Amino acid sequence: MDYNYAHCAGTNCPKANQCLRHTAYTLLHTNTREYFTVTNPQVITGRQPCPAYDADRKERFAWGISHIYDNVRAADLHRVKQEVMSCFSTSLYYHIKQQRRAITEKEQSCIRSAITDMGYDGNLIEFDRYEEQYPTLMRIARQK
Repeated sequence: MDYNYAHCAGTNCPKANQCLRHTAYTLLHTNTREYFTVTNPQVITGRQPCPAYDADRKERFAWGISHIYDNVRAADLHRVKQEVMSCFSTSLYYHIKQQRRAITEKEQSCIRSAITDMGYDGNLIEFDRYEEQYPTLMRIARQK
């Protein structure tokens, strides 16, 4: 975990077993850092939904779109690219194309839908590579 990722000691929280912040707290005995960030239990105790809650589940991120247009006819290529680009801002599309940013599951779905709406089988799309990771850690990695 990044040093500023807030750990949560909220053992009385009903979602503690599903929260990445609490899981990180329970694993502190394996942490070798001198300092870590912790949530203030006085602020979050009893508040639902918890403002610090972070789901303890990994997401399948994709990297790279170099082959998603391989089965698109040349006559449709420009329009399909425009539909895919509409899932992102222009600059974000090029960051994804250059593999400087991962593609979330939601964005992967948007890309597949855009291609399916053009009459192609979106389920046949394969991204360059995949990575299982916690969404919060991917956000941290993008900010650096």
